[in-house]
Amino acid sequence: MHTKTGFFISLLLLFSSLKLTAQGYQALHGSAYTGSTAVFNNPASSVNSVHKWDLTLFSTQLKMATNSLYLKSSNGTKELSVKDDRNSKFNHANADLSLFNFLYRIDNRSAINFGIRARTYLHTKTAPFRYTDSVTSLHNFLIANNNLPFLEGFATQTGWLEADLNYSKVLFEDSRSRLSGGITLQIMKGLSGAFVKLNRVSYFESKNATDTIFSLTDGSGSLGYSGNYDESSFKNFYKKSRTGLGLSMGIEYMTYNDETTAGVGNNSLNYDWKIGLSLMDLGANQFTPGTASVELFGPNFALTDATIDRKLSGARDLQSFKDSLRTIFTNSADITAPFKIANPTRLILNIDRNLGNHFYVNGELNMNFYSSSSYTKLRTRELNLLTITPRWETLNWGAYLPVQYNTQGQLWVGMAVKAGPLVVGFHNLGLLKKEPMLNGGGYLLLSIHPFNRKKVRDIMDCME
Repeated sequence: MHTKTGFFISLLLLFSSLKLTAQGYQALHGSAYTGSTAVFNNPASSVNSVHKWDLTLFSTQLKMATNSLYLKSSNGTKELSVKDDRNSKFNHANADLSLFNFLYRIDNRSAINFGIRARTYLHTKTAPFRYTDSVTSLHNFLIANNNLPFLEGFATQTGWLEADLNYSKVLFEDSRSRLSGGITLQIMKGLSGAFVKLNRVSYFESKNATDTIFSLTDGSGSLGYSGNYDESSFKNFYKKSRTGLGLSMGIEYMTYNDETTAGVGNNSLNYDWKIGLSLMDLGANQFTPGTASVELFGPNFALTDATIDRKLSGARDLQSFKDSLRTIFTNSADITAPFKIANPTRLILNIDRNLGNHFYVNGELNMNFYSSSSYTKLRTRELNLLTITPRWETLNWGAYLPVQYNTQGQLWVGMAVKAGPLVVGFHNLGLLKKEPMLNGGGYLLLSIHPFNRKKVRDIMDCME
């Protein structure tokens, strides 16, 4: 089907291909070995790092949840397919890429951390409808859904560059406990913002001796995107992107038992319990609408599905696509006011238990402040809800088994390994099935820091 032909199908399925453009280094949450990326989950963690310094050269992660997209096996290859059912469909994804995140502990009571990240979030959801691989036109689509009361759905996407400036320090310490706090200032450059909304679009089916004809009867829709996409050069694309600020903050509390090794005081490794509470990603990115951003009201009943196909198939760009849409609806209005897309603000409770002999178990509860399902507000959120992660780790080696129950009611079992400077992990081993649903994802980190155990022990001994 031509990409501009099935307007209403496009509204329902926009971004559903989950393009890889975020918090998801799940196995490492709570670990003192994590280094500079620990502040992605709690800004107070940097001062409690094992390392005097840590440079994460590169880290990336992707996490996605869907009930409609899967990899279909066909002639020895895998192809992206849509599940053939009549259910409501959702697709959620987030990804990030960070470069040169650097941690430095100024002394045993304070630390700084800074780095650069690119982040993106995508959310789509629809009312129940059917879509199959055999659909090649709007007519085919409406035939497959001729018994539905209406079509409805939305998609929200946002992406930005972010410079993180973090400071953390010990607030209180005695022989049995240690309390630290941290804050991260996020300087954001909103590079991409887009949304599509389809509100209760209904249609009428009429039959004659030779054909079936559909006409739209009611409903509305809107299409908006950031105006920097109207620019032809990257320089202008970046220049037209707006700058904003975000904020994250957290505390971390560690308790120690009375049985410490002789000559070794309390440090970042020999704690009994570690409890972290963080408020992450306060703020929003603001965008200037592109020239083809538009609101549409009241379909033109006189137009048939075949006429709509012809109108949209001739559109060459977003502006001509918008002009075609105006002829399909009786009323329309340009979107000119700036729009905001909220960051995934959330409260995270993380509890880490030291079992001894390099074994730990971590529990985390992620509480989103926003729902991404609002038709009136543009918001993003995380997929994490409740995660339990047993792990075994030393300075240079580690094995992790995170078990997640996410916000979509899905249970994932993942795994990760650490070998020297490299960490590789998978959110959900279910992706290894023959024809898996696209639920899960993975992460990769490459860090350098002191790998000499004696140096690390010396640093820890100084933390009495």
